[in-house]
Amino acid sequence: MSIFTIVATSFIVALSGAMSPGPLLAVTVNRSLTGGAKTGPLLITGHSILELLLVIFLVAGFKTYLTHPVFTKIYSIVGGCLLMGMAFGMVWKPVPDLSGLKVRNNAGSSIFTGILVSLSNPYWAIWWITIGITYLSIASPRGIAGISAFFVGHISADFLWYSIVSFFVSRGRQRIKPEIYTLISTLCGIFLAVFGIFLVAKAII
Repeated sequence: MSIFTIVATSFIVALSGAMSPGPLLAVTVNRSLTGGAKTGPLLITGHSILELLLVIFLVAGFKTYLTHPVFTKIYSIVGGCLLMGMAFGMVWKPVPDLSGLKVRNNAGSSIFTGILVSLSNPYWAIWWITIGITYLSIASPRGIAGISAFFVGHISADFLWYSIVSFFVSRGRQRIKPEIYTLISTLCGIFLAVFGIFLVAKAII
């Protein structure tokens, strides 16, 4: 498989996953209302840092440890609790008047949030130790160039999609009334809470 083909197919596969609703999308929508269009790229920067570390671990042969039942149960419980904590913050934070609110986005906080949200989602890890590891095995015969091509294609899809989401959410922020902001924030929080409860329940039962 050529380098171009690896990049292109990796991009398409990653884009289909990025467009699926999940915790990172909920956080992106919520934070973009006050953080502006930079929110998406910053969150994905954190997400990409974590994914780069995971690729290194997988290439180094740590898949066995990541798939151990004890690890996955602990991972699900801790991740579920983190998501529920984030959900609480979304639902109960003060309602700002977006029409007069200046865009404020702490880059470090957004990057860290991108890492935390991704890390708290076990299904992110499951994707990597199934589909991701399979794709790495296809790209690895090309050496570092093939693995790099796969990773570049993958994160490019994430950056594209979440930048688009963040841009359009931020563009509409001036026309969003406090009541609508509350509704959006609450729905995002409920989604994270339900997802977190599901992860904890699945690990315990």
